[in-house]
Amino acid sequence: MEYATLADYCRRLETADADVELVATLADLFRTADADHLPAVVTMVRGKVAPRWEGLELGVSSSLTTDAVLRATGVDPDALEVEWRDRGDLGAAAEWAVENNRQRTLVSGTLTVIGVRETLRELASYEGHGSRDRKVEALAGLVADADPTEARYLVRTALGYMRIGVGDGTVRDAVAEAFLTDDPEAGDDDAPGTPAATVSGVKAVERAAQLTNDYRVVARTARDEGIAGLRDLDLELGRPVELMLARKAEGLEAGLTDVARRDGAGDADAPGWRGHVLVETKYDGIRVQAHVDGDDVRLFTRRLVDVTEGFPEVVDALRTGVGAERALLDGELVGYDAATGEPAVFQELSRRVKREDDVEALAAELPATLHCFDCLHVDGRTLLDEPLDARLDALETAFDPVDGLERAAATVPDDVAAARACYREAVDAGHEGVMLKNLDAGYQPGRRVGRMLKHKPVMEPLDLVVTRAQYSEGRRSSLLGRLYLGAYGPDADAFREVGRLSTGYTDAELSELTDRLEALVVDRDGRDVTVRPELVLEVEYEELQTSPEYGSGYALRFPRFLGVREDLGPTDADTVDRVERLYEAQ
Repeated sequence: MEYATLADYCRRLETADADVELVATLADLFRTADADHLPAVVTMVRGKVAPRWEGLELGVSSSLTTDAVLRATGVDPDALEVEWRDRGDLGAAAEWAVENNRQRTLVSGTLTVIGVRETLRELASYEGHGSRDRKVEALAGLVADADPTEARYLVRTALGYMRIGVGDGTVRDAVAEAFLTDDPEAGDDDAPGTPAATVSGVKAVERAAQLTNDYRVVARTARDEGIAGLRDLDLELGRPVELMLARKAEGLEAGLTDVARRDGAGDADAPGWRGHVLVETKYDGIRVQAHVDGDDVRLFTRRLVDVTEGFPEVVDALRTGVGAERALLDGELVGYDAATGEPAVFQELSRRVKREDDVEALAAELPATLHCFDCLHVDGRTLLDEPLDARLDALETAFDPVDGLERAAATVPDDVAAARACYREAVDAGHEGVMLKNLDAGYQPGRRVGRMLKHKPVMEPLDLVVTRAQYSEGRRSSLLGRLYLGAYGPDADAFREVGRLSTGYTDAELSELTDRLEALVVDRDGRDVTVRPELVLEVEYEELQTSPEYGSGYALRFPRFLGVREDLGPTDADTVDRVERLYEAQ
């Protein structure tokens, strides 16, 4: 498939007027792609050249991309800067640059989808001295062979931000629309927001995506094997699964009743939850899934990042403690001060996530323990559809506790007083609070379904996404010290600002934040920049106020930086609804 075909579809997607048109156009693209190109198309339409869990980082910034466009086209740098600022999009500026190319060649190559993907993937392998110039040269070569529309989406793909309105939900619906409209389930309802896909088709695609985290596999299976093939897809050790997520309880007692009622185990009366709810310590650490396949052990975070190399003592503990030949365990990595044995705060432990040097020394200073609380697979048997109490039985037999590997502390309380005592014990021990889990419920990957709730102290810090930033004045004038924060609005798949952050970080922390944010810049206006909403910060504050100044309608009073939430993606941030509930609970 020529890249021009993909670029043309991207242009149509970008100008689509409604969700139904967006899904129909994307489905047509998927049907158009042949067997070799469908996997590449499915990822590249999201601005990616690999699934998340591969951890492929191209290392391409807006500055590097600008240099590549200039090298390929020879346009005036100041004119390109003006176009970028006026259009608010470096991809659109690249389109203009190719239209006004001053150094056209008589012969140029024809770009293909796979050729573009492989060239971009190769950028991730360039390291060491001269790597930046090699990346510029490679990207410039693609731009030089591109027509204006191709250049628009080439640049956006290199930056990982397509701006065409296609999210995971759109891809899900489009796969069902493309390949599953002839559903064997008679009488199935039409899926909302799609021209012809059925509810069962969309659900089958969604479930398969949660299990595989790879739409390349899902799309190919849907096309070749239909719903039956999708339902046959299973967990695969070494390939991370989306973890089940928790909602926040509206108080301990209400949470006990609510979590039991979710699957019909309880009712409106408080005693209805007895025997059906597990109260478990909520640890302040890094949520991970441990894949054990003989001596091959891999650890993936909630964001599907492979952190195996950063926690050698936990890997050794899993090799020693897990008696099952093959297992997939869900748990929380918690750091402990080597001198005192006290649990470390998340920000201390997060230093180990991206550490490449002196890993053993840091492990000795801040050893980690994996507190396991669920078992998703054991010795060839996938347990997702089993109730939690059955999965806990499997967890009990899957491993023996050893240094660095333990069961999460938990109990099944008889009354609210016992549950409150568990909560108090967890908080007094330095942990975050408690989890409330429905013992009769199955495991649903990737969803906040209410089958488990978390209860923490009120006015807890918020996890918010940086949406734009402003350079500071005076001594910090070269640093992005004023950060605008947004809460996630799932309904609109957008971020609504809740205030501006300017305190709580050291010069070193602010310098690191600036480096990370400058790589995410999509628009500049003087000393103000708009960034891709990717960086999640943990922020504390004194109170919440109503405010017409910010899109959420609320503002943080005296917000203060606590740290970067490396374990969270942007859509894992706290929601606008959560901000509203916290405001009302003050």
